[in-house]
Amino acid sequence: MASMLGWKDIVRPIRDGYRHLFPSPDTGPTPEERARQRELDRLKGFTYFDTFVQLESWTVSDSDPIQRANTPLLPRPSTTHEKGEQKPSILLCHDYSGNYHDYESVQQLGVDEESYTCDYLQYVDTFIYFSHKLVCIPPPSWTNTLHRNGVLSLGTLLIEPQTKDVDRLLLQTMTKGSKEDVAHFPTAKKLADIAVHYGFDGWLVNIEKPFSMQSWNPCALESFLSQLRDDLGPSRGLIWYDALTAGNKVAYQNALSSSNVSFSRACGHLLTNYSWKESDAIHSKHLASQDEHLIPQNIFFGIDVWAQNKAPFTRRRLTYPEEGGGGTNVAVAVARLADLELSAGVFAPAWTFEHFSGGDSRVLEQVVWEGAPLPDNITCSCGDPQIQHRPNRGRGITRYAKQSPAGSESFFYTDFSRGFGGHTQAEAERLYEGKSKHSQLFSQSILPNILRSSVTDRVEGGVNVLSRSFEHLVGGAQLVVETHSLIPEGGATDFIYERWLPLFKLDMPADGSLQLSIRFNNLLQASDATTRFYLKFSDCYQFLSCDAKRIPDHPILKNGKGDHERLHEIGVHFQAPHLGEESCRVLEVQEICILPHLHNTVGQDLTIDDVCIAKLGEGESEHQRLYWRYYDEEKSGSPRSGVPSSDITGPFSHFLIKIDGLEIGRAYALEHVLPKMEDLEEGDVAVEIIGLGFDGRQLARIAKQVRVR
Repeated sequence: MASMLGWKDIVRPIRDGYRHLFPSPDTGPTPEERARQRELDRLKGFTYFDTFVQLESWTVSDSDPIQRANTPLLPRPSTTHEKGEQKPSILLCHDYSGNYHDYESVQQLGVDEESYTCDYLQYVDTFIYFSHKLVCIPPPSWTNTLHRNGVLSLGTLLIEPQTKDVDRLLLQTMTKGSKEDVAHFPTAKKLADIAVHYGFDGWLVNIEKPFSMQSWNPCALESFLSQLRDDLGPSRGLIWYDALTAGNKVAYQNALSSSNVSFSRACGHLLTNYSWKESDAIHSKHLASQDEHLIPQNIFFGIDVWAQNKAPFTRRRLTYPEEGGGGTNVAVAVARLADLELSAGVFAPAWTFEHFSGGDSRVLEQVVWEGAPLPDNITCSCGDPQIQHRPNRGRGITRYAKQSPAGSESFFYTDFSRGFGGHTQAEAERLYEGKSKHSQLFSQSILPNILRSSVTDRVEGGVNVLSRSFEHLVGGAQLVVETHSLIPEGGATDFIYERWLPLFKLDMPADGSLQLSIRFNNLLQASDATTRFYLKFSDCYQFLSCDAKRIPDHPILKNGKGDHERLHEIGVHFQAPHLGEESCRVLEVQEICILPHLHNTVGQDLTIDDVCIAKLGEGESEHQRLYWRYYDEEKSGSPRSGVPSSDITGPFSHFLIKIDGLEIGRAYALEHVLPKMEDLEEGDVAVEIIGLGFDGRQLARIAKQVRVR
């Protein structure tokens, strides 16, 4: 039986309800090995702290620029669900085989298989990056992608049974106040400073070990949390995890209770353990409703995706519903929380990649999130997945979760990039060890509305069904819209079928203050077929012709007027006779952009200069790094209302880097670690740096020979 199970299925520390009672001996790397690994991880953009000494000694000068996220959080407009319809917010606690994987690096790396990136970010409000470190900071690749999609990116403060010097968390200094001395917690200030500096949005506080009796004071912990929340400020968040109680015991409440309400109140949010029952949720809602500092929507009830797995050698984990919960039935718990007007916290959403083979993982994502059918030939270590992981067809997470509009009130941009991309054969051989794909998590764009077809899952037949898919391009990606028929042609051939394929839900003013641009290829030129983009307003549609290859600067204005009108959706409208059963390409879409009218003047005087290559580090950390600066003499790249701007890279979203004609990646800082290439040892190389704005436009470019020293 043991041979049927992988170690990942047996050892799941964050969700093992007894682990605090049996702290494991530290059989991991030595302190010297950990220090060496931290230095190597710095070059990937990763930041974490294993000890309180490391945390307390951190200063801004210790950070490497490539460890910081540059993309600001895109503020979402109001939600798209109908009035009176209650849908829960979704929190993802990303616990994926220890995390800090190579594919999450700030450099592009060749890969054999894709890994977890989450294609459903419009249904996610908060993303917590979790690893078994004392202080776990989200990689900038994740934070940039999450912010681009309007999702909060949180790190984790984790105290485990083997953590040393736990009492240092509550060390305080006294400062003079106007009436009395005020306690100040240096560690709280340090954690807030770290979040601000690295560009993420707050913390999950998970304390899984009691404090010593000499240092324990629940009021001190409340004060620590309150200060941390204040230091983070209103734009960042703090979440208490349901572990340590006010009695200084690790006792999972699986609810908001008198044992954790004071800490939850101090943080403003609670993530409960996953073994709750319906009565726990109902009681928690009542308790939160009576509390002036908490609201039910800020209580996230944990759902353990791994609970659906067989676990013959350990106590079976339970999650709602008790029978078959987790896995393919996560949506059952989300649906019940929707009824109760509470929120959902999904533990380990990368189960679809960690438990199943890479080739099946994308399909399993659709099973869990969209309610797609489970493929017949899928395999996993549970034995029979058709029995253990029964599909919940038509009842995925997206059916019950709150869907936020894409973009902001005044800005939307997508180039359809996903977390993995393609490249040329020459690039594969020189940069990616011959592999056909590379990682680019930092580049994942806003992806389309989850509806993949113009015919719903419940319809078993159709004519001219529209469907969408993604396609890698060299240096980019595109959305492909195809049509096919599920029934043979018959009867009258001149009947015209009409199909609608939604792409993005939006919530933007339609008063003429914004303009729309689309770059595409219309591939179906038949005289009796019409392909158009549609704009959906509150009570009507507007159609845009696809005769050219681009729709430039189209004003978003309903019927020429409407101060209070809103744009709610953009998609593809198709009319044609029966086109046969063979799949036929209709449209290829490369970019969609919506922004304020006057923004096109931004960047006209931007330049890039001071390009150089330097050799840094020693031993395993030795590498070559490319540096540059940008100049904005006329301040043409100054922040404009409604359009993103970075504190680090200004009007630039990122920089495209080419060495001797090879595209080596995107940089989200003003420097970039170069890949190991034989011809970079010494001499001159051709360097090209292209600075791109948040709307995808080229703002500046430099190409020059640079001496490698």
